[in-house]
Amino acid sequence: MRKIILTGLAWALAATAPAWAAPDAAEQAQFDSFVVASGASNGAARACGASEPDLAQHQANARKNLLQYAQEYEFSAKGYDGLYQQGLAEGKTMMDEMKRSGVDGCRGVLGSFQNERVMGYEEMKGALAEVSDGLPGERAR
Repeated sequence: MRKIILTGLAWALAATAPAWAAPDAAEQAQFDSFVVASGASNGAARACGASEPDLAQHQANARKNLLQYAQEYEFSAKGYDGLYQQGLAEGKTMMDEMKRSGVDGCRGVLGSFQNERVMGYEEMKGALAEVSDGLPGERAR
């Protein structure tokens, strides 16, 4: 289920990447969308009542993993904090809209969130490769 939530957020956000961009710019935009998606996961979990210690652990773990990913694949992470904050707001808004429409997505959100907050780097990297058809610089299989 966590991959479904992460996948959905990543695909929705990656779709906003400019189609005309060079491959390296498109990959940077995709990395940025992963940061936003991570913030959205945290914001959605906050809207669903996740505890402050769990929210802090998720945020710290996501930061550690995504900054390692940025370093490994030479992405710029200078906009990380702003993108993460954008995601926090988007996740909260998404959950508020779901609640208003009578849909309770909190069970799925919180399940994914709990997995993500303790996810190791290699597992995160594998999930990102799955939603983006490979790692940066690889051809889709």
